[in-house]
Amino acid sequence: MSDKSNIDEREADGVADSIAVTGIIAVVVLTMYIWLSGMPS
Repeated sequence: MSDKSNIDEREADGVADSIAVTGIIAVVVLTMYIWLSGMPS
């Protein structure tokens, strides 16, 4: 039973990490877009 809960915790950690990484990448891309679109061409 403890093995099952450990697997569930690891899967939950993986989901949380992937959501966090996706959010960080989205913020970086959005920041670069705003910064570059604000530069004079």
